Amino acid sequence: MSSPILPAECFRKILNLLDNSALYNCLFLNRYYCRVVIPIIWQNPFVKQIATFTSCSLINTILSCFDEDEILSLIPSSINLNTQPPLFAYVEFVKKINHDCLVEHVRTSIESSNENGNYLDCEVQKLVNAIYNRIFRKNTAFQEFEANVTQKNYIDLPKFSVFTNYEPGIRRLRSLTIFNLDLISSDRKRQNTSKFLDMVPKSCDSIVNLELWIKSIKSIFVKKYLDIIKSQPLKRIFLYIDSPERITYNLELEFRSETLKELILDSVDFKQISLSFIPKLKHLERLEFLYCKGFNNCVVLSNSKLYLKKFKLWYCEVGDLIEEIIYYLCNESLLKLTLSNATTKAVQIVKESCPNINYFCIRFYARTFSDSIIPFICDLSLLNVLNIGSNFGIDMASLVKNFGNYLIYIECLFFDFNIDLQSFIYFTNNCKANLKYWILTLENNSSSKEYLLQVCKFQNIHNSLKTIGIKKYGDGWMKEELEIIDILKNQGINIVTPDELNYLFC
Repeated sequence: MSSPILPAECFRKILNLLDNSALYNCLFLNRYYCRVVIPIIWQNPFVKQIATFTSCSLINTILSCFDEDEILSLIPSSINLNTQPPLFAYVEFVKKINHDCLVEHVRTSIESSNENGNYLDCEVQKLVNAIYNRIFRKNTAFQEFEANVTQKNYIDLPKFSVFTNYEPGIRRLRSLTIFNLDLISSDRKRQNTSKFLDMVPKSCDSIVNLELWIKSIKSIFVKKYLDIIKSQPLKRIFLYIDSPERITYNLELEFRSETLKELILDSVDFKQISLSFIPKLKHLERLEFLYCKGFNNCVVLSNSKLYLKKFKLWYCEVGDLIEEIIYYLCNESLLKLTLSNATTKAVQIVKESCPNINYFCIRFYARTFSDSIIPFICDLSLLNVLNIGSNFGIDMASLVKNFGNYLIYIECLFFDFNIDLQSFIYFTNNCKANLKYWILTLENNSSSKEYLLQVCKFQNIHNSLKTIGIKKYGDGWMKEELEIIDILKNQGINIVTPDELNYLFC
């Protein structure tokens, strides 16, 4: 087979969209595909292991890339040392390293090589160090690093010199993720990891993505994290802080006022940290508060001149302050809004202040829900995607019928709750919106056939539906239901699982 007509770079970008299963199939098409696919597969080899064979095969392949001196450095070793020359310089394609997964692959490989299934941490550490050294000896692709503490016996990073002995080392690092390093109780076990974090601000100047999970604000790592925040041109920061200490602290995010575009804060208590840094992030486009609390002093947001495009307030303890928060942070620049709760006044502020919003995800609670919320949502003339969910205590039948009365502009709709048949019939008979993408959650006790017949009637009137995702519990489709599905398909409607449409509603 001849090479593709597309330029190699375009072809690589297309193949990058495939999952590993599809990529592995491409390996056997011809030599050209093999040469293009191997570097893509090896961009991120250290993922969570599925089977012992996977770990053994991965480590064995990496060992085949070792030179003679590197092999000799591992002797004595309980693992079988592969001396067969590799077909490719696999480790030179590695773009991302997940340290915890790398260690787990090494552990599993050593365990499977020992008759008694045991291993020593020192042997694991030696092989981990050797793998890092081989990766960085000739690698120019490395850009992403993760250190996740998910095991009791943490294996430290190699000495920092491994990351700098060869060019470019970690100098081109673009993304850094650190997960719960403060859970490591032994200074000896985290000595090199601590040194690594000390040196990142001095050795790197291109980190744009930083993700931190912090369990203790008093941890020695926090100052190291702050130094990274201050020194790198970060565009995206994710911070999870679940610290038991009741002390105030400064995240120093104002140092990133010229670069930061995305900020996601998870479980942060704003009684310990002032919200005053947020108005200073003048280039911020995406802001998310997830499971946060302590929003007592929202007045510091009143001077906000932000032009957010995406805002998410998800299961936070805000009480009646939700209206202030939306008023201060949201304006005509907002395109995408996600709320886990809202009052009528809050949604009215959205309608008046955010006329350009095209995506709205909202969850309703009985304590704050009112039917008067629905007209404000449906009056958003540019709204294209609507994701509706609800908790117990709300009259769902009334909710669905009201949306049937008022919906006009929506093209993508997701009712993320069970809909009773009578309410669904009312909705399909009265809805004026020309829906194109629709996810339905069917009530357990009702016949799917009746729902599908209503969808057919809706399509006969609107002729707009392209794809439907159906959440159906219990057994598969009955014969008569499949016959209706065939009718829908003949009308040009694609029937899929809800997961296949999630990209529209997330």
